[in-house]
Amino acid sequence: MATVNPGYMGWAIFDGTQFRFTDCNVAAKQEINAPDLITGHWNRQAYNYGPIDISGTISGPVGTLFGTAGTGMWAKATDRTDCGELTEGTLNIHYFCSTTEGYNTFEFGAAKVNSITFSCSAGDVAQFSMDMIGAESATTSASDGKWDDSPEKLITWDQVGLSVTPGSAGGNSFGDEYFSNFEVTFANNVEVVYALGQSNLYPFALVDGITTITGSVSAFNIPSMFGVNTWADYEADETGTVEFNVGPDISVNLNVQWHRVEPTSAVGPIISTVAFTGVTTQPVV
Repeated sequence: MATVNPGYMGWAIFDGTQFRFTDCNVAAKQEINAPDLITGHWNRQAYNYGPIDISGTISGPVGTLFGTAGTGMWAKATDRTDCGELTEGTLNIHYFCSTTEGYNTFEFGAAKVNSITFSCSAGDVAQFSMDMIGAESATTSASDGKWDDSPEKLITWDQVGLSVTPGSAGGNSFGDEYFSNFEVTFANNVEVVYALGQSNLYPFALVDGITTITGSVSAFNIPSMFGVNTWADYEADETGTVEFNVGPDISVNLNVQWHRVEPTSAVGPIISTVAFTGVTTQPVV
Protein backbone atom coordinates (compact mmCIF):
# COMPACT_ATOMS: atom_id res chain seq x y z
CA MET A 1 0.00 0.00 0.00
CA ALA A 2 1.27 3.49 -0.85
CA THR A 3 2.28 5.77 2.01
CA VAL A 4 1.12 9.36 2.29
CA ASN A 5 3.30 11.18 4.79
CA PRO A 6 2.01 13.85 7.20
CA GLY A 7 3.57 17.30 6.91
CA TYR A 8 3.52 17.92 10.64
CA MET A 9 6.46 15.54 11.05
CA GLY A 10 8.72 18.02 9.27
CA TRP A 11 10.97 20.71 10.70
CA ALA A 12 13.69 23.14 9.61
CA ILE A 13 17.25 23.96 10.58
CA PHE A 14 19.39 26.85 9.30
CA ASP A 15 23.04 27.24 10.19
CA GLY A 16 22.53 25.11 13.29
CA THR A 17 19.34 26.83 14.47
CA GLN A 18 16.18 24.74 14.61
CA PHE A 19 12.77 26.36 14.42
CA ARG A 20 9.17 25.38 14.01
CA PHE A 21 6.92 26.84 11.31
CA THR A 22 3.47 26.62 9.75
CA ASP A 23 4.16 26.82 6.02
CA CYS A 24 7.20 26.31 3.80
CA ASN A 25 7.55 26.34 0.01
CA VAL A 26 11.33 26.60 -0.37
CA ALA A 27 12.36 24.62 -3.44
CA ALA A 28 14.65 24.59 -6.45
CA LYS A 29 12.67 25.96 -9.41
CA GLN A 30 13.62 25.87 -13.08
CA GLU A 31 11.83 26.69 -16.30
CA ILE A 32 12.22 25.05 -19.67
CA ASN A 33 12.01 27.70 -22.37
CA ALA A 34 10.81 26.87 -25.86
CA PRO A 35 10.87 30.12 -27.86
CA ASP A 36 8.94 30.87 -31.02
CA LEU A 37 11.36 30.34 -33.89
CA ILE A 38 11.09 30.05 -37.65
CA THR A 39 11.87 26.35 -37.99
CA GLY A 40 9.81 25.11 -40.95
CA HIS A 41 7.45 23.29 -38.57
CA TRP A 42 4.40 24.10 -36.47
CA ASN A 43 5.88 22.58 -33.28
CA ARG A 44 8.60 24.09 -31.13
CA GLN A 45 11.81 22.32 -32.07
CA ALA A 46 14.31 24.21 -29.89
CA TYR A 47 14.45 24.60 -26.15
CA ASN A 48 16.76 25.54 -23.31
CA TYR A 49 16.85 25.11 -19.56
CA GLY A 50 16.54 28.29 -17.54
CA PRO A 51 18.62 29.23 -14.48
CA ILE A 52 17.93 27.31 -11.30
CA ASP A 53 16.12 29.50 -8.77
CA ILE A 54 16.38 28.33 -5.17
CA SER A 55 13.94 30.35 -3.11
CA GLY A 56 10.75 30.28 -1.12
CA THR A 57 9.03 31.42 2.04
CA ILE A 58 8.91 29.98 5.53
CA SER A 59 6.32 31.40 7.92
CA GLY A 60 4.70 30.68 11.23
CA PRO A 61 4.37 31.80 14.85
CA VAL A 62 7.35 33.23 16.71
CA GLY A 63 8.63 30.87 19.40
CA THR A 64 11.41 31.12 21.96
CA LEU A 65 13.79 29.08 19.78
CA PHE A 66 13.24 31.48 16.89
CA GLY A 67 14.14 34.46 19.01
CA THR A 68 17.16 33.16 20.91
CA ALA A 69 19.61 36.03 21.30
CA GLY A 70 22.62 35.80 18.98
CA THR A 71 21.79 32.39 17.54
CA GLY A 72 18.10 32.68 16.67
CA MET A 73 16.73 33.28 13.21
CA TRP A 74 16.11 36.97 13.82
CA ALA A 75 19.82 37.58 14.40
CA LYS A 76 20.84 35.51 11.39
CA ALA A 77 18.40 37.38 9.17
CA THR A 78 19.44 40.90 10.18
CA ASP A 79 22.97 40.93 11.61
CA ARG A 80 25.87 41.76 9.29
CA THR A 81 29.63 41.81 9.56
CA ASP A 82 31.61 45.04 9.33
CA CYS A 83 31.83 44.39 5.58
CA GLY A 84 28.06 44.02 5.25
CA GLU A 85 28.00 40.23 4.91
CA LEU A 86 24.90 38.31 5.94
CA THR A 87 24.93 34.93 7.62
CA GLU A 88 25.33 32.18 5.03
CA GLY A 89 24.51 28.63 5.97
CA THR A 90 22.88 25.38 4.99
CA LEU A 91 19.08 25.20 5.10
CA ASN A 92 17.67 21.74 5.75
CA ILE A 93 13.96 21.14 5.34
CA HIS A 94 13.02 17.82 6.90
CA TYR A 95 9.76 16.75 5.31
CA PHE A 96 8.75 13.62 7.15
CA CYS A 97 10.00 10.85 9.39
CA SER A 98 10.42 7.24 8.29
CA THR A 99 11.27 4.36 10.60
CA THR A 100 13.31 2.75 7.81
CA GLU A 101 14.83 5.77 6.07
CA GLY A 102 15.15 8.41 8.77
CA TYR A 103 14.17 11.99 7.97
CA ASN A 104 13.68 12.73 4.29
CA THR A 105 15.43 16.01 3.67
CA PHE A 106 16.08 18.66 1.05
CA GLU A 107 19.36 20.45 1.66
CA PHE A 108 19.97 23.93 0.29
CA GLY A 109 23.57 25.11 0.53
CA ALA A 110 24.94 28.66 0.57
CA ALA A 111 21.54 29.94 1.74
CA LYS A 112 20.69 33.37 3.13
CA VAL A 113 17.62 35.14 4.49
CA ASN A 114 16.58 37.55 1.75
CA SER A 115 13.97 39.23 3.95
CA ILE A 116 12.25 38.74 7.27
CA THR A 117 8.92 40.16 8.45
CA PHE A 118 7.78 40.31 12.05
CA SER A 119 4.21 41.23 12.94
CA CYS A 120 1.94 41.14 15.94
CA SER A 121 -1.67 42.11 16.61
CA ALA A 122 -3.09 42.72 20.05
CA GLY A 123 -4.76 39.53 21.26
CA ASP A 124 -2.78 37.25 18.94
CA VAL A 125 0.49 35.34 18.65
CA ALA A 126 3.46 37.10 17.03
CA GLN A 127 4.15 35.91 13.47
CA PHE A 128 7.21 35.72 11.23
CA SER A 129 7.72 35.27 7.49
CA MET A 130 11.14 34.68 5.91
CA ASP A 131 12.05 34.81 2.25
CA MET A 132 14.94 32.37 1.81
CA ILE A 133 17.35 32.26 -1.11
CA GLY A 134 20.14 29.79 -1.88
CA ALA A 135 22.88 28.97 -4.36
CA GLU A 136 23.17 25.21 -3.97
CA SER A 137 20.68 22.37 -3.84
CA ALA A 138 20.94 18.67 -3.14
CA THR A 139 18.48 15.93 -3.97
CA THR A 140 16.21 14.44 -1.37
CA SER A 141 18.21 12.41 1.10
CA ALA A 142 17.64 10.36 4.23
CA SER A 143 19.30 11.70 7.34
CA ASP A 144 19.45 10.68 10.95
CA GLY A 145 18.38 12.97 13.73
CA LYS A 146 15.30 13.97 15.64
CA TRP A 147 13.65 17.23 16.41
CA ASP A 148 13.97 18.47 19.99
CA ASP A 149 10.61 17.49 21.44
CA SER A 150 10.81 19.75 24.50
CA PRO A 151 7.95 22.26 24.85
CA GLU A 152 8.39 25.69 23.31
CA LYS A 153 6.39 28.70 24.43
CA LEU A 154 5.03 30.87 21.64
CA ILE A 155 5.37 34.64 21.91
CA THR A 156 1.98 36.25 22.58
CA TRP A 157 1.16 39.94 22.19
CA ASP A 158 1.74 40.70 25.89
CA GLN A 159 5.42 39.81 25.35
CA VAL A 160 5.82 42.30 22.48
CA GLY A 161 6.77 45.74 23.73
CA LEU A 162 6.73 48.87 21.57
CA SER A 163 8.10 52.33 22.28
CA VAL A 164 7.99 55.22 19.80
CA THR A 165 9.78 58.57 19.71
CA PRO A 166 8.27 60.78 16.99
CA GLY A 167 11.24 63.11 16.41
CA SER A 168 10.89 66.64 15.05
CA ALA A 169 9.38 65.28 11.81
CA GLY A 170 6.86 63.21 13.71
CA GLY A 171 4.01 65.69 13.70
CA ASN A 172 1.59 65.71 16.61
CA SER A 173 2.40 64.06 19.90
CA PHE A 174 1.01 60.64 20.61
CA GLY A 175 -0.65 60.95 24.02
CA ASP A 176 -2.09 57.98 25.91
CA GLU A 177 -3.28 55.88 22.99
CA TYR A 178 -2.61 52.15 22.89
CA PHE A 179 -0.85 50.26 20.13
CA SER A 180 -2.94 47.63 18.36
CA ASN A 181 -0.72 46.38 15.52
CA PHE A 182 2.93 46.44 14.60
CA GLU A 183 4.77 45.15 11.53
CA VAL A 184 8.35 45.52 10.32
CA THR A 185 10.24 44.06 7.35
CA PHE A 186 13.99 43.82 6.92
CA ALA A 187 14.68 43.27 3.21
CA ASN A 188 18.30 42.42 2.48
CA ASN A 189 17.80 42.66 -1.31
CA VAL A 190 20.12 39.77 -2.07
CA GLU A 191 20.98 39.65 -5.78
CA VAL A 192 21.45 36.36 -7.60
CA VAL A 193 24.49 36.38 -9.93
CA TYR A 194 25.23 33.99 -12.80
CA ALA A 195 28.56 33.79 -14.66
CA LEU A 196 29.59 32.80 -18.17
CA GLY A 197 31.23 29.40 -18.44
CA GLN A 198 30.10 28.17 -15.02
CA SER A 199 29.80 24.41 -14.63
CA ASN A 200 26.05 24.31 -13.88
CA LEU A 201 22.92 26.45 -13.87
CA TYR A 202 22.91 27.19 -10.15
CA PRO A 203 23.63 30.76 -9.01
CA PHE A 204 27.31 31.63 -9.21
CA ALA A 205 27.05 33.86 -6.12
CA LEU A 206 24.62 35.66 -3.85
CA VAL A 207 25.44 39.37 -3.48
CA ASP A 208 24.16 41.08 -0.33
CA GLY A 209 22.25 44.26 -1.15
CA ILE A 210 21.39 47.40 0.82
CA THR A 211 18.96 46.74 3.65
CA THR A 212 15.49 48.23 3.26
CA ILE A 213 13.50 48.65 6.47
CA THR A 214 9.77 49.35 6.26
CA GLY A 215 6.81 48.86 8.53
CA SER A 216 3.82 50.38 10.24
CA VAL A 217 2.31 51.05 13.64
CA SER A 218 -1.41 51.15 14.40
CA ALA A 219 -3.08 52.54 17.50
CA PHE A 220 -6.50 53.18 19.00
CA ASN A 221 -6.86 56.95 18.99
CA ILE A 222 -8.22 60.07 17.41
CA PRO A 223 -6.26 61.03 14.25
CA SER A 224 -3.62 63.01 16.18
CA MET A 225 -1.05 60.25 16.09
CA PHE A 226 2.58 60.99 15.31
CA GLY A 227 3.42 61.15 11.63
CA VAL A 228 3.84 63.72 8.89
CA ASN A 229 0.72 65.91 8.64
CA THR A 230 1.89 69.39 7.62
CA TRP A 231 4.47 71.01 5.40
CA ALA A 232 6.41 71.97 8.51
CA ASP A 233 6.74 68.26 9.29
CA TYR A 234 8.35 67.71 5.91
CA GLU A 235 10.79 70.54 6.55
CA ALA A 236 11.94 68.97 9.79
CA ASP A 237 14.75 66.55 9.12
CA GLU A 238 15.28 64.73 12.40
CA THR A 239 14.42 61.07 12.50
CA GLY A 240 12.22 59.31 15.00
CA THR A 241 12.87 55.96 16.64
CA VAL A 242 11.02 52.71 17.10
CA GLU A 243 12.06 50.27 19.80
CA PHE A 244 10.43 46.89 20.00
CA ASN A 245 11.03 43.88 22.20
CA VAL A 246 10.04 40.31 21.40
CA GLY A 247 10.06 38.01 24.38
CA PRO A 248 13.08 38.08 26.68
CA ASP A 249 15.80 37.95 24.01
CA ILE A 250 15.07 40.25 21.05
CA SER A 251 15.44 44.01 21.47
CA VAL A 252 15.61 46.16 18.32
CA ASN A 253 16.04 49.93 17.91
CA LEU A 254 15.33 51.57 14.56
CA ASN A 255 15.92 55.08 13.21
CA VAL A 256 12.96 55.93 10.99
CA GLN A 257 11.10 58.64 9.13
CA TRP A 258 7.35 58.66 9.57
CA HIS A 259 4.86 58.82 6.71
CA ARG A 260 1.46 60.49 6.79
CA VAL A 261 -1.10 59.22 9.27
CA GLU A 262 -3.92 57.13 7.80
CA PRO A 263 -6.92 57.12 10.17
CA THR A 264 -9.90 54.85 9.69
CA SER A 265 -13.22 54.77 11.47
CA ALA A 266 -16.00 52.21 11.51
CA VAL A 267 -18.57 51.08 14.06
CA GLY A 268 -15.74 49.75 16.22
CA PRO A 269 -12.69 51.57 17.58
CA ILE A 270 -11.00 54.35 15.64
CA ILE A 271 -7.64 53.07 14.46
CA SER A 272 -4.89 55.19 12.95
CA THR A 273 -1.95 53.69 11.10
CA VAL A 274 1.33 55.34 10.23
CA ALA A 275 3.99 53.73 8.08
CA PHE A 276 7.70 54.21 8.54
CA THR A 277 10.90 53.79 6.54
CA GLY A 278 14.24 53.09 8.15
CA VAL A 279 16.84 55.79 7.44
CA THR A 280 20.38 56.72 8.49
CA THR A 281 22.81 54.31 10.14
CA GLN A 282 20.87 51.80 12.20
CA PRO A 283 21.93 50.71 15.68
CA VAL A 284 23.33 47.20 15.97
CA VAL A 285 20.40 44.79 16.32
